[in-house]
Amino acid sequence: MTLSHNHIDIINRFLQEQDMPDLYRSYTWKGDTWEKGFPDLFRLEVLCSQAAEAYSLNENHVMEIAKWGSLPNTKTISCPDPVRITLYIDGKPAFWLEKEPENAVCILGCQVSGFGPTYCSKILHFAVPQVFGAIDTRLVRVFGTGDADCGGRYQLLDLSVALSGNRWQIPRDQKVWPGEYGTWIQILNHIARTLNSDSILCPHPPQYLQSGLREEGQWLPADVETALFSYASQVVKELKDKA
Repeated sequence: MTLSHNHIDIINRFLQEQDMPDLYRSYTWKGDTWEKGFPDLFRLEVLCSQAAEAYSLNENHVMEIAKWGSLPNTKTISCPDPVRITLYIDGKPAFWLEKEPENAVCILGCQVSGFGPTYCSKILHFAVPQVFGAIDTRLVRVFGTGDADCGGRYQLLDLSVALSGNRWQIPRDQKVWPGEYGTWIQILNHIARTLNSDSILCPHPPQYLQSGLREEGQWLPADVETALFSYASQVVKELKDKA
């Protein structure tokens, strides 16, 4: 599958109207800020990517992601040791991942009890940032459907969110899941390639460069998702401030 002309048009409009390096720098989650070097993002990426390369992703890594994301009811979480998925071959991301990203999130969904679409995609974000980014309710509210107050300006996805009590969720039983996760990964990769070809540099914190996780200025799909999450967070905050 390739991105439609409509996808490309919306992406181009977004990149013209928004400042991706500034959005990346503006990312915050709990104690994580650009000024601090995104310590939690960095720690989880080192932990999970090394484990994925060694075929040793297990419940410890899954629980670390759950705690970082403040997932409620972690007592239901369990998975094989190790999780049975091949993400790297000879130290490089497996060739099939970018072609069939929805398969990877499905494999995790079948093996990690207590994790839905959002948290399975977070595993992939940290394990293989060269290919993947996460998809969560905040991103779907803004770039998908289901929240008319936040979405619509840049609709890139047919994926929907729904309220469950007072929490948003991405229902895994909707027909477009996991196919739209595949679309999302194509979008992240397309944006990364566009920014890199246009020499719009990603302002990685120093530890990402010193550790070898990143090449200076070069966007990875996970970096793009970090910036888009920052944008979505701003949209959601503006809505709350108006309420």
